[in-house]
Amino acid sequence: MDPTDKPGYAFGSAPPRAVRDFLAGKTPVATRGFRDLEPQEHAVAFTVAQSAKFDILSDVQAALQKALDEGQTFETFRKGLAPTLAAQGWWGRKVVDGREVQLGSTRRLRTIYRANMRAARAAGQWERIERVKDALPYLLYQLGPSERHRPHHAAKSGWVLPVDDPFWNEWMPPNGWGCKCHVRQITAQEAGRRGIVRAVNIPRRTVRDPVTLKPRDLPAGLDPAWSSNPGKDRLRNAEAFLEGRLEALARRPGPDASPRARALADELGPAMTRAAARDVAQSWRVSRIHDGGAPGSAPVAVLTPAVAEVIGARAPVVRYSAGDAAKMRREHPDATTEPLLSLHDAMAGEIGDTVFPHRTRRTHVAVWRRIDDKWWRFIIKATRDGGEAYLNSFHRKDASSLLLERRRWAERAGDASPGT
Repeated sequence: MDPTDKPGYAFGSAPPRAVRDFLAGKTPVATRGFRDLEPQEHAVAFTVAQSAKFDILSDVQAALQKALDEGQTFETFRKGLAPTLAAQGWWGRKVVDGREVQLGSTRRLRTIYRANMRAARAAGQWERIERVKDALPYLLYQLGPSERHRPHHAAKSGWVLPVDDPFWNEWMPPNGWGCKCHVRQITAQEAGRRGIVRAVNIPRRTVRDPVTLKPRDLPAGLDPAWSSNPGKDRLRNAEAFLEGRLEALARRPGPDASPRARALADELGPAMTRAAARDVAQSWRVSRIHDGGAPGSAPVAVLTPAVAEVIGARAPVVRYSAGDAAKMRREHPDATTEPLLSLHDAMAGEIGDTVFPHRTRRTHVAVWRRIDDKWWRFIIKATRDGGEAYLNSFHRKDASSLLLERRRWAERAGDASPGT
């Protein structure tokens, strides 16, 4: 067994929540190649090269999530997933789009496993780095246990720079396929002893984007698909979501972009919004509002056009306020913010199936979602002027309540045979 293949941790086998949620918050996006997506887009999209013609992404992502949650070795991961991929035809060398390509293999699964585990751990680590940077304001770049190191990576061994230095926008490890470099967060005193890098002068190189065909400027020594900081990218998306700048969450192809680039942009816009909604919903800010430790409100989901029309809301987001949280604590004291991770997806349901206008309050709508075999009912309301939308309450309900709500809706809609 290769010990570097096990995503182990010093305190038990389960990784920190930020690590687990990074992978769980990704949306599957089928591509022909890993470089079809920008590095920043890999922070919110889950893809496997040559997946466009095969329905395998959900199986691979689920297997990776299980491996991450349970601390599985690569061999356990491979044994569980390989038969499924083989049964779906995604295995061995095959002709796809007129050319022979390598699909599934033990070597490819190992690459998929290592790349996703390391990216998830790096993103989770960055969340912790930001949280404690007042006490530990510097990062130390260190090499991993590889027998051979890339010259550009080895040249940075021992570099110390502030957490907020732009260097980490691109050089937060891993910085390439198979890269085992890592960082350690240190105090100002240790940084002073080691010596802080004051001037970073890294040569650049130009590569051609495989989707847009436009040149891209990258630091020498970085693989194109790894030239970003996934944890920082997710935080930027969450900040844009918090500020209501939803247009900042998607790649905007130019007028001369290819149909392929436009199709990817159409898919990635919702993916970035979904990831940002999940990240904000599980953030310390929403948690403190829910527990009564913070005033004001924070957004937790984006309204679909159908729900916005039902309640007459013009605002793009659903907010959770301290006032509604206080009511939740009175009426549902055991509730946590965990169900809010599903609120954004819940609103995509059909009117009359899992989304129901209120019988008497025109500004209210009930949104249902099944979470871990339990049904949850979210009540969303709009302000009287329609300027904003808020999450009024959420609580668990049994399936019979959903059936009753469907029946009542069918009666109001004049349908004599409601769904069951």
